[in-house]
Amino acid sequence: MAIWNDIGQSQSRLVKALNDWWQPRRRTSGIPDRGDLDPADLVPLLPNLLLAEAEHTPFRIRYRLVGTKVAAAARFPFTGRYLDELLRPEVENDWLGYYRTVYDSRLPLAGAVTVPSLSGASYTYEFGIFPLTLGGDRVEQFVSAEDYFSLDFTSALVRPWAER
Repeated sequence: MAIWNDIGQSQSRLVKALNDWWQPRRRTSGIPDRGDLDPADLVPLLPNLLLAEAEHTPFRIRYRLVGTKVAAAARFPFTGRYLDELLRPEVENDWLGYYRTVYDSRLPLAGAVTVPSLSGASYTYEFGIFPLTLGGDRVEQFVSAEDYFSLDFTSALVRPWAER
């Protein structure tokens, strides 16, 4: 797993497009507000987007919206679920840590994740996590994009997220 703060390092056109949406909407807090997120501005990205909210004490992430390609990739509907309920202890990717980094730094974070498939091979996808406020200065939500590039999720080769 590789992570980076410079979105220009990303190979994903979707992550770069979300960054292009996020940057000009930054307010005096340095972060766009959730009210700035108009789905009409992000139509090509919607299948690959996630919207999550932060709970502050203890720090937890709950998914409010999961795009259709993300749900297909996970092979598991997780809208309304908490991140810590979804991940198994043996999962190597520190998703809660990535969200915490964005929460604390107030800056976007991107990375590349390699996960196993049912065939025993693996595939790599990229993600970007971007903070949002909710009528104040504190990070309250996140908008994220996951780019699976040309991977076909209609095949049975992709291992369901709950089994990873």
